[in-house]
Amino acid sequence: MANEEVTLEEPIKPSVTIGGFEVFIEDLPEEGQQIFGRLQRLNQKKVDAVLDLEELQAGINFFSNRIVAIYNEEVSPSEETKLDESTEES
Repeated sequence: MANEEVTLEEPIKPSVTIGGFEVFIEDLPEEGQQIFGRLQRLNQKKVDAVLDLEELQAGINFFSNRIVAIYNEEVSPSEETKLDESTEES
């Protein structure tokens, strides 16, 4: 069995850039850490809202296309005949 070297990487510390400097969240006072937590939650909510809007739009598009297809299926044979007859009478 070959010798395998195992290296443990330090976890990435969350940070924020303030005035061009990287500041680790753990170095902020308690209030700053709480605000950072709120910012993270708000950003996640924004991502979720964008995904929800994309899903809603997909649903709207589906049903819009479906109603057009239903209308076209209903109108096609009978309405075309009526349109042809009224054009011939004119």
